[in-house]
Amino acid sequence: MTSSAPPLAGDRSGKVVALVSALIDEAVRERASDIHLDPVPEGLRVRMRIDGMLSERHILPPDVRLECIARIKILAAMRSDEHNAAQDGRFRYRGEGGELDIRVSVMPTYHGENAVLRLLGGNGELQSLTELGFSASDAELFGNVMKRTSGLVLATGPTGSGKTTTLYALMRLINADVSSVVTIEDPIEYAMPGVRQIPVRERQGLTFGTGLRSVLRQDPDTIMVGEIRDTETAKLAVNAALTGHLVLSSLHTTDAASAIPRLLDMEAEPYLLASTLSLIVAQRLVRRICTACAGAGCEPCRKSGYRGRLCIYESLSIDDALREAILERKSAGDIRKLTEKHGLKTMLVDGTEKAAFGATTMDEVLRTLHE
Repeated sequence: MTSSAPPLAGDRSGKVVALVSALIDEAVRERASDIHLDPVPEGLRVRMRIDGMLSERHILPPDVRLECIARIKILAAMRSDEHNAAQDGRFRYRGEGGELDIRVSVMPTYHGENAVLRLLGGNGELQSLTELGFSASDAELFGNVMKRTSGLVLATGPTGSGKTTTLYALMRLINADVSSVVTIEDPIEYAMPGVRQIPVRERQGLTFGTGLRSVLRQDPDTIMVGEIRDTETAKLAVNAALTGHLVLSSLHTTDAASAIPRLLDMEAEPYLLASTLSLIVAQRLVRRICTACAGAGCEPCRKSGYRGRLCIYESLSIDDALREAILERKSAGDIRKLTEKHGLKTMLVDGTEKAAFGATTMDEVLRTLHE
């Protein structure tokens, strides 16, 4: 729903500074993950992504459109005089909700420059596996995997499915005071006490692959690699898991079974992958039914009936049958048939159960799985 712009006060530059801060504070209060600032003939359209859904919040007047974008570019250390090229940046923000990191992308469009701000967790409290939507029994199983001194643990799903949040929840299970824990991330979404967190800097040559190669010379016990994107990173991750390190990472696949042929396509050796792969978790995020109104629609949930999100998931613990399938380079379809024969609870089944328990709705489960 569109509302009037946040109030302005002071001189013109002060008004713009206050306006941008007010928008960010509003996004934090609403638990938004992103702010979209889109130029339109009427001015600057402000939308926020809340619980995975974009909603329009304001239309700012045309006379502040350019200055709002300029203010954001200054904060993100971008070239304010460049209006015809894409720019990326980030800045640290302190406001009503404390400190957080904000990643910014600016692009030229037909009506002028637009900006998208991604709000990252900063020092916010990380959720546990059960708080994210994992069952107590699976949380215990995952915890046992995290006690191992070596192996490869994967979270998989499309962009925005909560993979990184799950990896952070798994990392919480490690006592960083008595082990060497390192992450390589793009970007760093949460600050974790006792963990050495390394941001990817591709322009300076620091990629997931080069970062992992360097980290292996720093005596790590546990390594989290934000994403396996290429052959180099896949091979390094598997070899690291083989040589006495617990490695966590993410992949972009539609389900758990597809992660195995995906790694093989990246030239991971089947015999090495079969020896190292420990756990695969595939997931999506669905909106929770608002507990304040039981889905009827109220002020806290903005009349949507939903507030917050939880994951629906499926997990594969690698056993002898799956190791044999890896060695034989079985297809994703064959692996899925094998796992379902042995009792795999699919994301659809997990989502159906959560809808039956009143945590979400079947409409939401089907919408998310069919996106």
